[in-house]
Amino acid sequence: MMKLYRYLYYRLYSWNLKTWGEKDLPQWNALFGVSFMMGLNLGIIAGLIDMIGVVNIFVENTPKKGIIIFAFVILVANYFWLVHNGKYRQIAKEYKNEPKNKKLRSTLFLWLYVVISFVIISFIAILSGKLKGLQ
Repeated sequence: MMKLYRYLYYRLYSWNLKTWGEKDLPQWNALFGVSFMMGLNLGIIAGLIDMIGVVNIFVENTPKKGIIIFAFVILVANYFWLVHNGKYRQIAKEYKNEPKNKKLRSTLFLWLYVVISFVIISFIAILSGKLKGLQ
């Protein structure tokens, strides 16, 4: 799974670099994108745990501070994993000469991953709301 996030980082970074150049800080934009997707996937896991009733995670008074701290921890961890000390350049170098057929397959897989993640989180949110009588 970490290889998927690393590749997602590379694709976001290289797209941003080509589109806007270094002045737009593509390493940071890619960092935010990967961190968002990680948070989304952890939200899916939390939603499933909440739905089956193991732990009541999503309550009306969920502390906003806790969510912000959790997001910040993901962002900081990803910073040290993907950006710190020029690691983003090493990642770009690693994938730069990727064969076209592998790049196409990997890109399709990434899009599938992103779409499925959004579909699942939407489904969980709707189903969870119905189960709790919110709709």
